[in-house]
Amino acid sequence: MLVISYGIPKSGSTLAFELLRGALESAGHPQFILRNDRPEESRTVAAPRRNFVNAISRESVHEMTAQIGPGRILAVKTHSPFKPELFCWLEEMQAAGEIQIVANYRDPRDVCLSLMDASRRAEERGQQPFSGINDLETAAQRVQKRVVNFRRWAAVKGSLRIRYDDVAFDTQKVLDAYERVLGITFDRAQVLRYAFEEADTLRNKAKRNRWRDELDEAQKEFTRKCFRKFIFNAINHDNQDYHDQLREQLIRRCRKVAQGSGGESGDDDDDGGEAE
Repeated sequence: MLVISYGIPKSGSTLAFELLRGALESAGHPQFILRNDRPEESRTVAAPRRNFVNAISRESVHEMTAQIGPGRILAVKTHSPFKPELFCWLEEMQAAGEIQIVANYRDPRDVCLSLMDASRRAEERGQQPFSGINDLETAAQRVQKRVVNFRRWAAVKGSLRIRYDDVAFDTQKVLDAYERVLGITFDRAQVLRYAFEEADTLRNKAKRNRWRDELDEAQKEFTRKCFRKFIFNAINHDNQDYHDQLREQLIRRCRKVAQGSGGESGDDDDDGGEAE
């Protein structure tokens, strides 16, 4: 089985992945290097030991599952979207036990703040990743696109949604979910020691609800309007209907593509409307 660990950048996705990786290792599934698509200049010291995939496609998924083979479980991290017309195929792969999707997310207001922090650090070091995100409006534009990507991953039936607050502050809940969804058991103390003491998890401020203290009233109103539906349905409430509604739209789109009646280009018919 291939576990695809998707995360909105700066949402605790690296820690979520390393907890997953440690759990699989402890459960008897060695995490060999399958592929790492990160450019050499953007890799951290630990990143060469981390499976990372830039492009999710039929070809890349089939190639990885073939290399893993039967009886083994291997996790790969990605920030990549997938084309909407692949949605039904991903559902079929997940239903068949060929893949398992884990989708990591965080309050988009906090993601904006973390992106701006990362941009400042990148520019101080002369690095490209995250550079140029110097104001809240730019950050919000970036995060809106990431929210669209997360929603597609999360809408695939059977996907495991992982909240930042659980990853960072209620980790046992995340480990419970990994055991349940993947059907594995592992040494929790070993996994926690690996993830929090050994792995390079890019830990930053690790604070809940930063936006409450770090945004002024005008900025709070701006970000509330940008992410109104997502905040209400995914952050304030874990609203399954919110994900199911998108699932139905994506299924209809897949059917249109299969019938040759269009729908394969553009994204305006499935994920829009997060803002007022």
